[in-house]
Amino acid sequence: MERNTDTRQHGSIYNLSVAIRPYSFEMVLAIICALLKQLSVIGTAGTTSYVVGLAMTGAPEQQIVELLPLLFLCIFVRALTVFGEMYFAHDVAFRAIRDFRLALFQKISEISPAYTLRKKTGQLGQALISDVEVLELFLAHTFSSFIVAIIVMLIILGILWEISPILALLLIIAAVFIAVVPYSLRKRAMRQGGEVRTTLAEANSLMVEGVQGLREITTLNSKTMYKNRILQSLEALYSAQRSYGRKKGTESMMVHIISGVFVVSVMVVSAYLVAQGKLSMSLYPVAVMLSTVVLAPVSEASSVAQEMGIVFSASNHIQDILHTEPAVHDNGKETCRIAEQNGSNLPTVAFEDVCFGYEEENVLDHVSFQIKSGEKVVLVGHSGAGKSTCANLLLRYYDICKGKISIYGQDIRDISMESLRENISAVQQDTYLFHESIRANIALGCPEADDAAIIRAAKAANAHEFIRKLPDGYDTIAGEHGFQLSGGQRQRISIARALLRDTSIVIMDEAVSALDTENERYIQETIDSKMAGKTMLMIAHRLSTIVAADRIVMLEKGKVTAIGTHEELLRNSEAYRKLIASQLR
Repeated sequence: MERNTDTRQHGSIYNLSVAIRPYSFEMVLAIICALLKQLSVIGTAGTTSYVVGLAMTGAPEQQIVELLPLLFLCIFVRALTVFGEMYFAHDVAFRAIRDFRLALFQKISEISPAYTLRKKTGQLGQALISDVEVLELFLAHTFSSFIVAIIVMLIILGILWEISPILALLLIIAAVFIAVVPYSLRKRAMRQGGEVRTTLAEANSLMVEGVQGLREITTLNSKTMYKNRILQSLEALYSAQRSYGRKKGTESMMVHIISGVFVVSVMVVSAYLVAQGKLSMSLYPVAVMLSTVVLAPVSEASSVAQEMGIVFSASNHIQDILHTEPAVHDNGKETCRIAEQNGSNLPTVAFEDVCFGYEEENVLDHVSFQIKSGEKVVLVGHSGAGKSTCANLLLRYYDICKGKISIYGQDIRDISMESLRENISAVQQDTYLFHESIRANIALGCPEADDAAIIRAAKAANAHEFIRKLPDGYDTIAGEHGFQLSGGQRQRISIARALLRDTSIVIMDEAVSALDTENERYIQETIDSKMAGKTMLMIAHRLSTIVAADRIVMLEKGKVTAIGTHEELLRNSEAYRKLIASQLR
């Protein structure tokens, strides 16, 4: 376990270092500015203390005045380099954070939906926002702080050696002890930092879910219950943060004790050396002042190191996502050759002996059926029979365990994802609308479409009239998840999307489930007219949709039990008759 902790810590440092590499020049400038800043502080402190020492020993006034330009130069350099360090270090940090966010979104889009279905929205939000933001502490401060602390210590070590080797030895001892403190607590820091990030993710998830589901919570009179759940989560977060804070407090206390003992030791040893005539009185204030200044960058680096548990935990979480293997590998090189197959006798879509399961659960068992060009095929069956899984497999959200899914004889695993999905539109039961205009939501899959095309698609989906009556018409903001619209209105917008894309294959998963009878009839007419000639895979429970299909595939517990027209299945399938009877009831 300890070896694993060390490995992950070293891996985090390496990954964060790699993130900075493209901006090495800016980081070098930040380090130079930070070093000059500390040297100007040393110069200011050393010059001031030396002036005091000269005054104490009665040195000529001219000798003291000659040091004033050096003092003002140090002040000016310090002011300038403080700006430079902040600017360049944060420029690097914010660029690296931008890169991390883009990489995370790209990765999550590659491994979805299999990955996102297992995660809560708050957890994904923490990775994209909070975890990445935490890295700013390391990227903007840690590199320069540690490097500058080492260089400054070496410089002052040399100065103290010239003053007295004993003072240099005291500095070495203090530096070793200060370095040992965070190293000895690193395992606890990693463990507690991980607990803080985990409990924070859980609290975020509950808060986000609570806001998203506030209508249901209010309707079910569950505000108190959900508030108690949030309270328990926040108490766990507080407990983890308190433990981490106690660790930080312990570390800070030990560093301050060591620093204080070092300064007092320098004062005592320097006074003894002055008394013994081994150290000039004018150098006594210099030695004492340098002892207080030398540990400033060390303390700064130590303060940053105290947060490394949380930083490394956030980094590990990000790297876990970036290294997650997708459920589907896009290794296909071919294009989807639908346009080339006009007049072909090959079925447009074919499921051949397809088996699939989610982890340990077997969902499809040797499923085989075909959809001819221009044919409407409806999958029917009870909930959990595997209907939506067939649609998801055709879209290649997952890869099958056995068998083959083909489009005009091409195994979809040999087709690139981009080409596959360019030729397939899907109207899902649960339509997601973005917090954008209705126009932008309809044109989501066809951004180059003009207003005339968007309006034609909306009219065909029987959505134009209700859109026209909205406060800003097509410019009305749908709201997150389309909360300003009814379920039926969202489904009609989804159908308009599919009509606008005008693909050869259309999947409709309970596409009319939220529509009333009148709108359902209109949409059925639209499917018959506007989608005539398209190859359609439909999933339905409504009898009107089932009866209108060219063929029906009956699924029971992941197996195909019957295929045929409505009349054929009524004559030959007892299971189908029972299903239809339940629909009529």
